[in-house]
Amino acid sequence: MSVFSHRFFRSLRQMHLKLPLSVKGITNLDREQFQQTISVPYVNLPVECIQTSKWKDALLILPALKNVRDLQPISKTHKQILLDPDVIETKEDAIKMIPSITKYIEESFDFIQLTVNYENYSIEQIIKAILPDDLGKDGPINTGSGYSLIGHIAHFNLKDPVLPYKHIIAQVVLDKLSHVKTVVNKLHEIDSVHRNFELEILAGEPNTIVKCRESKAIFQFDFAKVYWNPRLSTERERIVKILHHNDLIFDVFAGVGPFVVPALMLGCNVYANDINPESVKWMTINLKTNQSKKSSNQYHIFNLDGREFLRTIVFPRIETYQQEILDNEEKRWCLSDNKIIVLMNLPDIALTFLDVFPEWLEKNVDEKQQWLLPIHIHCYTFSKADNPDEDIRQRLKTILPNLSDHQISCRFVRQVAPKKDMMCAKIVLFEKKNNEEEHPAKRFKQDSSE
Repeated sequence: MSVFSHRFFRSLRQMHLKLPLSVKGITNLDREQFQQTISVPYVNLPVECIQTSKWKDALLILPALKNVRDLQPISKTHKQILLDPDVIETKEDAIKMIPSITKYIEESFDFIQLTVNYENYSIEQIIKAILPDDLGKDGPINTGSGYSLIGHIAHFNLKDPVLPYKHIIAQVVLDKLSHVKTVVNKLHEIDSVHRNFELEILAGEPNTIVKCRESKAIFQFDFAKVYWNPRLSTERERIVKILHHNDLIFDVFAGVGPFVVPALMLGCNVYANDINPESVKWMTINLKTNQSKKSSNQYHIFNLDGREFLRTIVFPRIETYQQEILDNEEKRWCLSDNKIIVLMNLPDIALTFLDVFPEWLEKNVDEKQQWLLPIHIHCYTFSKADNPDEDIRQRLKTILPNLSDHQISCRFVRQVAPKKDMMCAKIVLFEKKNNEEEHPAKRFKQDSSE
């Protein structure tokens, strides 16, 4: 099952049904209370004349209900077409909306009494009918109209006014989405160290170990013990698209591997770290599961504090790697278009971890100026400022005062709350001009192809 965020919406126009007032405010689900009888217009048509794909605006569209039905008694040549009473109240309305079947409308247009059950309502319709009308009047809240799907889990983040209805909301979702086996609700904010949060199972199986697919990779993890945000899937895929074979990737806050697993599959060399042992456990599984048997690229996994990982693993490896390229003509030729990428996706505090860079950058400056591969740091952060770009640049300058403006670029990722944006700050170090003097190996590669 793929991972994605979901908000209730109607991809097709659905009939507007007034649900029974008796369900308003209920906290225990009684499916029989949703049964009612409605008057629906219909037309009988020869089978060869039916073109439902062209009549979507006129047809009765309800979940689990067929709008093309057998006649009674059953006919081999004709079917009954149910129309939407919201838009078709008279024979003239039907002719106006479907003029191609005017003859059959004139002959057979009529109304039938149709019984509508719990199965014929959408999740949105049921929850809206159940919740008190005044919920959210003091400000926007999630009234059950938004959730995330992670494998077989539907994940809610319900606020206090909605909590009395949490179990009935969960049961409706469990009923309506056949692939959902477990419904959970977030109880507290994310733990700042291990990036997980306490969950309450509202309905379904007590199983929080999920399997899902993203960026052509299959991920497994215990959703109750690690951090995974499906709303970041687009951002993760964006980063994956800029990676190239043999890029050197360091992920300081790697989680279960949403960046480094696809990177490994692309042929990158991966160094991944997370302070949460549970994340490291599942990241190891995910890297092993998704690595091609033919791949010669290596991955290295660490369970360290982010600053320790940078000081003891990232910086020394960058130094040796850059020197290896300088000392080896074949590597200079093969890797002249590659880069080193440092990923730092811990928006609450990731920027503060950059404080270990100045001391490192000030050492052996002359040697570092000879390096051939640029270093691209992608550091995620939040901003509540009216001008997030300027806000982030100022914060970066206090941590890395020697950075010039052209080394920094800021990009909007998503809005996480009113007046709170998630941003990605890209910092480029040791970028070389793309010309023949700077890249003799590249010139040789071009000349050799002539």
